[in-house]
Amino acid sequence: MRTHLFALLFLTLGVQAGEPEKTKSDFTELSQYFFAAARIGDTEVLREFSVAGFPLDIRNPKGYTALMIATYNGHGEAVDYLLQNGVDACAQDRRGNTALMAAIFRGEFALARTLLRQDCDSQQVNRAGHSAADFAEVFGRDQMVQLLQQQRSSGG
Repeated sequence: MRTHLFALLFLTLGVQAGEPEKTKSDFTELSQYFFAAARIGDTEVLREFSVAGFPLDIRNPKGYTALMIATYNGHGEAVDYLLQNGVDACAQDRRGNTALMAAIFRGEFALARTLLRQDCDSQQVNRAGHSAADFAEVFGRDQMVQLLQQQRSSGG
């Protein structure tokens, strides 16, 4: 029932075509609910947003996507849902960091493995010139360093 309330809120606020001035303000409020759902891993609410046509790759003011937020907070089910629904796994935030980098930073090995299966360049660097492998080394994620080296040597 809770998710239907979000869908109703979404539709009631008129985010679809119509009132441009109202839409921008309401869309901002809705995006806050959307990112909160990613932050707490509420896949049911993410699903309702998706069903209602909400853009799953929207970014917050720091350039974070819901995938980055769900990854950073260790919510595997939400990460899986977002990936299955076509979000850009390779997206970079304003600093050039990716969801994979967030997984490595937080020590989320299972999520990092999931993200490595996506069609992204794991060797891409952020604006500071650091790659996912650099993150793994700096934060002492030896298991990730090995996994990234294996992927690099296998050409994946």
